[in-house]
Amino acid sequence: MNIQILNRYTSAVLYSADCKDVKEAVEQAAKSGADLRGADLRGADLRGANLHGANLTCANLHGAYLTGADLHDANLAGADLRGADLRGADLRGAN
Repeated sequence: MNIQILNRYTSAVLYSADCKDVKEAVEQAAKSGADLRGADLRGADLRGANLHGANLTCANLHGAYLTGADLHDANLAGADLRGADLRGADLRGAN
């Protein structure tokens, strides 16, 4: 299935890939160094996702499930994390 990660402000496609779900697409994007600034990931199920070093500046993560996610060294400046579940997430070095 083609998954597109859109910009929350412009709806421009930030990343697109054939993946089984949003979690896999976001992990691939982060691993490839894709620029996910302003990504619309509200309510996304990202439990246990490897987002080490991801640039999620100003991303919409409102209500996202980030339980156990690796956000080590991720850039979360200005991200909307209201209602996000961050239990057990690795936030070492994240801003």
